[in-house]
Amino acid sequence: MHVLDWLLWFFLYSFVGWAWETALFTVQERRFVNRGFLNGPFCPIYGFGALLLLLLLENNVSNIFALFFIAVFLTTSLEYLTAVLLENLFHAKWWDYSMFPLNYKGRISVISSAVFGIFAVLQIRFIHPFVRSLTGRIPENLKSIILLLVIIYLFIDFTLTIRHVFIMNGRLSEIQGALNDFFGKYYRRAGELRDSIRVSFEESEFYSERIKTLFSLGRLQNRRIIRAFPKLRSFQYDDALKKMKARVLRKKNAGDNQNEQDK
Repeated sequence: MHVLDWLLWFFLYSFVGWAWETALFTVQERRFVNRGFLNGPFCPIYGFGALLLLLLLENNVSNIFALFFIAVFLTTSLEYLTAVLLENLFHAKWWDYSMFPLNYKGRISVISSAVFGIFAVLQIRFIHPFVRSLTGRIPENLKSIILLLVIIYLFIDFTLTIRHVFIMNGRLSEIQGALNDFFGKYYRRAGELRDSIRVSFEESEFYSERIKTLFSLGRLQNRRIIRAFPKLRSFQYDDALKKMKARVLRKKNAGDNQNEQDK
């Protein structure tokens, strides 16, 4: 097939993956959750996974059980490698399957792998023949225009998202430093004093002026990332991230309570 078709399939399955995850989390949270690393409606890992399955399995595996198990191996490997890559690049854990049985380091689990295997069978046996037929009817010139626009959009989205994640990491570093500066003075105090010390810190002028300013910077993007990845955990600045997540959760609960009152 033409390279334009493969690119079109990549973006299409990236969108389908985003739609699946967004719908799943929206139902769980009972509010819209823009799921995915990027701002826009694309989860590239699904696009890569779909093309990998098509390249290796579509014309080479006919037995449905073999198709399922090979797809499980391929998609699980891709998910694990993606988790390791993101953890090393951003020093953070973006998803966590630790609550699921038979998981490995929270990066992969039997349940998620089985779901991906089922999706793979559906994709190759039922969905992709229709997709292939549909994209085959689109004129080449129109395909080129669509792909050019999507590539430009994704390049901008990816650049802005990466930039913000690094900026967010820098702010977490500053917040963590402020927390360490304050609590370091009380490190040797008895454990029962820690809560009262924490309260006095959050009520202090130091906290109000320095920390709240840092939290307010880029708050919309911070909120989107935290809501999209509620299990996000920083390896370096976890205390600061927990505080940021707590602020987002408080605002979410306040908004939910207001909506209930309006009803």
